[in-house]
Amino acid sequence: MKKNLHYAFVGINGAGKTTLTKLLTGMYDNYEGEIRINGRNIRDYELSELKALFAVVYQDFAKYSITIRDNIALGDVNHLDEERIGRAVSLAGLKDTIHMLPQGMDTYLGKIKEGGLDLSGGEWQRLAIARALYNPAEVRILDEPTAALDPLAESNIYEMFGRISRGISTIFITHRLGAAKLADNIIVINDGALAEQGNHEELMKMGGIYAEMFESQRSWYQCEA
Repeated sequence: MKKNLHYAFVGINGAGKTTLTKLLTGMYDNYEGEIRINGRNIRDYELSELKALFAVVYQDFAKYSITIRDNIALGDVNHLDEERIGRAVSLAGLKDTIHMLPQGMDTYLGKIKEGGLDLSGGEWQRLAIARALYNPAEVRILDEPTAALDPLAESNIYEMFGRISRGISTIFITHRLGAAKLADNIIVINDGALAEQGNHEELMKMGGIYAEMFESQRSWYQCEA
């Protein structure tokens, strides 16, 4: 990986995309060979040091029954910065949603607190993304957190995340390829191995796994290759 570029890991369900991120972030340590970050074996990193490198939004992202402000602040628990929280809210497209809530940023979510409210699926996803944006990590990873959305809405979320993450390395993980077109480098995973690599145009010309997947999904996105 090169610094400040957008990457997409794509492949069918079960191909091994999420496993790669869990290896990178130190969640799995039972593997052969070496994984290096900045030329350094990740086994030489302290776990806390390794985890600080990444901000990850997983498909099963956490929904905390605390205030909206605290939900976002969990991205960097040691530094509460109202200006940064406000910026994350705006970038994630949550400003109008929060404005409509009875207590704004201090509204409790979930049903644990009396008067707590719930958000829609899409709003929870944006809240999880805002938490990742508040995190000062050097690499941001979106691991199919939008799988419950229709393909067009998912593509819009990935496009927004990529746009607001300029200047930071990002990894998109998806089996739906509308978002992959936005990446500088697309890595096609098949049966746990790297099968193809390149940008969208290069992979379409190759006519391999990526091109076949994209053609089968083209109607979902109403886009042109």
